[in-house]
Amino acid sequence: MGFVVLTTPELKIKNVLYNDTPLTFLEKGRILASIVQDKDRSKILDFSNNIKRGKGEFGYEINIPVEEKVKLYNFSGVKESEEIFLILASRLKEDILNQYDHFMKMNNQHVNKIRSLLKDQIITENNTVLSGKSAELYNEITEINNELMNVQRELTKTNKELDRQKERYYATLRSIGEGVIALGENKKVTFINESALNILNINKEIEGTFLSEHNIKVLNKNENDILEKIINKVCQSPQTIKKEDAKVISDQNEVFIDLTISPIEVSDDRLIGLVIVISDITQKKEQEKKLKKLAATDRLTNIMNRRMGTTYLQKQIERLKREDINLTVCFIDINDLKQVNDNYGHNEGDNLLKTAAQILNDNIRDTDAVARFGGDEFLIIFNDCDLEEAKVIWERVEKAIDDWNKNTEKPYRISLSRGFAQKTREDNLSLDDLVNKADERMYEKKMEYHNQK
Repeated sequence: MGFVVLTTPELKIKNVLYNDTPLTFLEKGRILASIVQDKDRSKILDFSNNIKRGKGEFGYEINIPVEEKVKLYNFSGVKESEEIFLILASRLKEDILNQYDHFMKMNNQHVNKIRSLLKDQIITENNTVLSGKSAELYNEITEINNELMNVQRELTKTNKELDRQKERYYATLRSIGEGVIALGENKKVTFINESALNILNINKEIEGTFLSEHNIKVLNKNENDILEKIINKVCQSPQTIKKEDAKVISDQNEVFIDLTISPIEVSDDRLIGLVIVISDITQKKEQEKKLKKLAATDRLTNIMNRRMGTTYLQKQIERLKREDINLTVCFIDINDLKQVNDNYGHNEGDNLLKTAAQILNDNIRDTDAVARFGGDEFLIIFNDCDLEEAKVIWERVEKAIDDWNKNTEKPYRISLSRGFAQKTREDNLSLDDLVNKADERMYEKKMEYHNQK
């Protein structure tokens, strides 16, 4: 995006040769210095003075206010004659390079036109002007052409350096572990590295297409697709947005990721694209899952520990208040565990605890839960279940214990004392009240057991 104009040495526009910018005020008679930002007026005057001295100027960065914003342009220019300057301005160096052929074509048109007008007025020998009233002007034009050829060489050199830098940049992106996707100003994919293709499980060419064409979704914790929303937000208000613990889905492939989307801006804050960085955190999530399980599980019995059991019970109490359901708990104590430890060793005592925990867990409903509350204490949480229904379920536990006792070769028997407590929506029992009530009834049963021995 840029413009090419012919001006006087005072930078008064004589002709607008080319303009694909929003600078509609570029017109014949306008002074270029009047359209630039105040702080850059001395810079454009230096630019003009250097051209007057016969120097071809290249790469002056000058700001121009446009629609309440300031846009940065790179100015280049040469002296076409004592009265005419040829000036090119582009938004970026890449724009200058992209417009290079157009620029050189216009140069040739103007120089050749002037040369053809002078051709019949001069005498040359071996391509050197000898005489004629236009000889001096002809030589000046030749000098201008040489200046433009120098500009050509400078542009070619810059272009090669940009290509080398771009290749180094892309080589780095191709080799890193994170997935990297670059989107252009139109939001189409301009680059994607191998890591991103692997994370997205894509084995086809997607450069030049929209991500939405490939059924790629990024889900947040609420399972909402947030990819397009974030892309649009970054475009509207250029700022980096990060989303952790998201999930990318494509072609039936699911991967847990951390997502970062950043704007690509030039010095005048113009957005020219986006960079999406995808970090595969599947191993991290699996490790977190293991750690959470360890934190919530009793290591010996492999059921919920007291902390997790209490948290789970509190959630069920909150559910009871919302849904008006029944909730029953059963507090359990293993009888004679101390005697097993004393007579057969603590390893055998641990085996007793593990066996009891497995029997409890295997004989309750899938909707119920059991937790180890202490050394020899357990708590069963019967969800959406009243007291009588819980006692029916407990009968399955008692039968399983009887069967184990009949068939075991162990030198001891499993015996449990239990106490039930029910909570309804109308009562004011707290979690501690409910557990203590069940504990008290268990203690009564334990006294009965000892009295019968």
